Amino acid sequence: MTRIGFLGLGRMGSLMAGRLVAAGHEVTVWNRTVHKAAPLVQAGARAAATPAEAVADADVVITMLTGPAAVDAVLFGEHGAAAALGPATTLVEMSTIGPDHVASLHDRLPDVDLADAPVKGSLPAAAAGELAILFGGDSQTLARVREVLEVLGKVQHVGPLGAGAAVKLVVNVALCGSFVLVGEALALGDRLGLSTDTTMTALSGTALGSLVPRVRARLDDPQAPTQFSYGLAAKDLKLAIEAGAPAEGVIAAAHQQFATELPRLSESDIGEIVAVLRRAAAR
Repeated sequence: MTRIGFLGLGRMGSLMAGRLVAAGHEVTVWNRTVHKAAPLVQAGARAAATPAEAVADADVVITMLTGPAAVDAVLFGEHGAAAALGPATTLVEMSTIGPDHVASLHDRLPDVDLADAPVKGSLPAAAAGELAILFGGDSQTLARVREVLEVLGKVQHVGPLGAGAAVKLVVNVALCGSFVLVGEALALGDRLGLSTDTTMTALSGTALGSLVPRVRARLDDPQAPTQFSYGLAAKDLKLAIEAGAPAEGVIAAAHQQFATELPRLSESDIGEIVAVLRRAAAR
């Protein structure tokens, strides 16, 4: 049994923390929206009133938050976790914040055993413990936290500190850009008089084919629960631009497409970009 402080109970975080509780670890959770902790408390977790309280005496602390600003607020804000981290605690940053921000955390937490381990996979993978965990850090740190992380999925040691965050950005910009391309392809098909089914069937035989079932499902049921939010997709594309993606390139163009209907669609699924692009082309 490992004592774990888990900070952030969004769609992914709640499922991940739940798996750690079910695996028998001693988990203390914190979330800005307090009621999200209730199901985990019923399952055996303890809820903390502040981030600092959540990490007190923890062996491992996991942050699973929306982005760099949220991570800074939870670690360094009022009642932040950073001041309460013990010398033997390992902090595993699992949010998508980019390698530059991971480096900033290292600079501000020089005495903390830090690793970055963002995840690849959506809600079903999180619920099943089948996430791909992109671990950046040294081998000694990985050895200390491997048993905990393997409850959540398969660990891939991708390099030194910051490498996990870098790989996650590369993966996410490819995903987000692909959704934009599917949306523009469907919009072009609409303009050329093709049915949605004809265009989607044609796309099934291309490099975008793996997205077709997901887009079809979203078109069939636009009210289905969000798997990966529109707002987080826009945030990740912005992080990629800040990390050095060309200002006039495809990633920047994809970010501009996502930005057009923020914040209205922030909590909608990433697949909503397909409808956004089709509506714009039909005007």
